[in-house]
Amino acid sequence: MNTFQEAPALQERPQNDEPISLRIPVPEDGAPIHNLIRKSAFLDDNSLYCYLVIATHFSQTSVVATMGDDLVGVVTGYSPPEQPDTLFVWQVAVDTLAQKRGLAGRMLRELVRRDACKDVHYVETTVTADNQASRAMFQSLARRLDCDIKESEMFDREKHFLNLHDSEYKLRIGPFDAKTLGDEGDHK
Repeated sequence: MNTFQEAPALQERPQNDEPISLRIPVPEDGAPIHNLIRKSAFLDDNSLYCYLVIATHFSQTSVVATMGDDLVGVVTGYSPPEQPDTLFVWQVAVDTLAQKRGLAGRMLRELVRRDACKDVHYVETTVTADNQASRAMFQSLARRLDCDIKESEMFDREKHFLNLHDSEYKLRIGPFDAKTLGDEGDHK
């Protein structure tokens, strides 16, 4: 039987003004990513194994943010095999310790600038109708990339979720050229 054990409590939490570093996830980030997602009231919790796979198979199209030794942010994403010009952003999470610093947007911009995304000209994600924070974050990304957002229903509440989850709407941002994306203000 598999059991999940919480990571030990941290002795000392870094101060909110400590610098934040962005990097490619490694397998050892799987458990901290899982814990961060579990703390979010808005994200669907998936298995620890899922986050280990993301940190291994999708590391080049995902990013983690750290303050000292603490993982305080993550963006998970991948390029669908049928759409190599698209980065699908699956989940974005920022620890309360690192909020109000523009970290989510910074992580998204980091991803579209990576060599692994050099052929990416679109970002897609899904959001519910009432998720204004995510919508604002992706609208900001579209403004930074100087491109449009198109919205369409992707997964219907009744048809796909059996009334167990709100409908998810696909946001498609692009086309864009990430080379034109400046990095001003991205190194806090």
